[in-house]
Amino acid sequence: MKIGGFVKSSLIDYPGKVAAVIFTQGCNFRCPYCHNSHLVYPERFEEGISFEEILSFLEKRRGLIEGVVFCGGEPTLQEDLAEKILEVRSLGYAVKLDTNGSRPEILAEVLPFLDYLAMDIKAPFGPEYETVCGVKTDDRDVRRSMLLVRAAGVSYEFRTTVDPRFMPPGSVDRIRDVVGKNEAYHVREAVITER
Repeated sequence: MKIGGFVKSSLIDYPGKVAAVIFTQGCNFRCPYCHNSHLVYPERFEEGISFEEILSFLEKRRGLIEGVVFCGGEPTLQEDLAEKILEVRSLGYAVKLDTNGSRPEILAEVLPFLDYLAMDIKAPFGPEYETVCGVKTDDRDVRRSMLLVRAAGVSYEFRTTVDPRFMPPGSVDRIRDVVGKNEAYHVREAVITER
């Protein structure tokens, strides 16, 4: 697993739990508002931390930290994601995954080992999806991931980061119609910075 960062304790990344956060390197999207570009673009990758170091830390913090979050970048790009999730679970931690939902086949593999999942819905489905993602993509993969998540029996939320430069008024309402009014859905404004 390629790890670009590690937060030892967070109160905001896992609802209701004190959690450590593992930031994986690499992403298949190029969202223009991304605030983790150092985890997205290979030329910006810094020397990472080893998973063994993280496991050593987690072993010592059992009882103090309740959960571990895998995020990125896009963690489903990591070939050993399921293996690493199982290693963390073996220490007694709850596991949360943050994903863009673009790889339903990997999601199906790891869902049985998750306690919580947060999935981004980048834009209304259709041509706008590629615009916001910054690459050619198939939003049907995200739709398949939504179906998998709903059927898995895992606690979950959907979320959207809104960049008004790419999402016209009414976009959130269109996404909310797809998500449904009875599901957890969170919207946040993109932080726009000049690069």
